[in-house]
Amino acid sequence: MDRTVMDIVGWLWWLVSTLFTGMLSLIWFLISGWVSTLLQVGLLVVVVYFLKYGWQRAPAEIWRRSRSFAGFFVGWIRARDADSSGRESAPAMRVVKVKEFGDVNISTLLSLLMVAGLVLVARL
Repeated sequence: MDRTVMDIVGWLWWLVSTLFTGMLSLIWFLISGWVSTLLQVGLLVVVVYFLKYGWQRAPAEIWRRSRSFAGFFVGWIRARDADSSGRESAPAMRVVKVKEFGDVNISTLLSLLMVAGLVLVARL
């Protein structure tokens, strides 16, 4: 009886640990590409700064410029503007100029590109 209970506990532990490590492997597989890409971009930025400013001034320049990016990134994570304070203010009024002949927006360009592609496919 005691051996049967230990076998069940052993199999349950194996099942739980296998599922847990499988989930961790999947999560790491999904984020490892991002981590690798961010590390490569960071290394490239560091190399460019060291080549541009030299080894003495580069760390200070990287620190000075990364603080503003860090503020932007934290604001992006928190879904807030970088310059927003805690209090709400009235939205600024902006002047919208009247469209003139020849003004084309991205939506129109994409629609025209789709129509041109359909015409091209129809001709082939």
